[in-house]
Amino acid sequence: MAKSNQCSTCQKPTGVMHCIGCDRYFCTKDFRSHREILFTEMEQLIEERNKLQEKINTTAKPNNSSDPVIEDINAWERITIERVKQTAESARQQANELMTSKSVKTTNEFKGFSDELADLKETEDYVEHDLIRLQEKIIQLNLDLTQLSQGTRLELNREESERINWNYIIYVQEKPIEFERQQTRTIMAGMFLMWMWV
Repeated sequence: MAKSNQCSTCQKPTGVMHCIGCDRYFCTKDFRSHREILFTEMEQLIEERNKLQEKINTTAKPNNSSDPVIEDINAWERITIERVKQTAESARQQANELMTSKSVKTTNEFKGFSDELADLKETEDYVEHDLIRLQEKIIQLNLDLTQLSQGTRLELNREESERINWNYIIYVQEKPIEFERQQTRTIMAGMFLMWMWV
């Protein structure tokens, strides 16, 4: 005569169904209940998987424009561009001052020369060495005007800006975030224990 197995749920000797997962015997009624519990757990796992998928989708496609790091990069870019514009404007002013300074100097010297010449002519208070000095001043003014007409030779010094290593002036690095791994372990252990009792 065949040995009868006891149902692990109701303890009746009619344990005709064997679960190879938990290695227990069940009567037909309790085996259906056991399978329903497994089905419910499977549905919960699928639901958890779907939640994970949503998190992955959200994490994989972050809204970059509102991320604080992106906002910091955008702010740095605006500030740096503004500083570059200010520096360029300052260099332009220096160039304009250097280009016009000789012209202004020559114009002022010419005005002084003209005033002195007019004053000497009016007062008739001059001698030979005054005329020689005035003639030399005309020659010098002609030389200055010739140089001005050829333009001022300026050179832009970019040595410091050429040394900037743009790859390292600003960069982003990953900063690990501490997550409560113990909490994750507790959840996993609880799910395992719940499965074992079924």
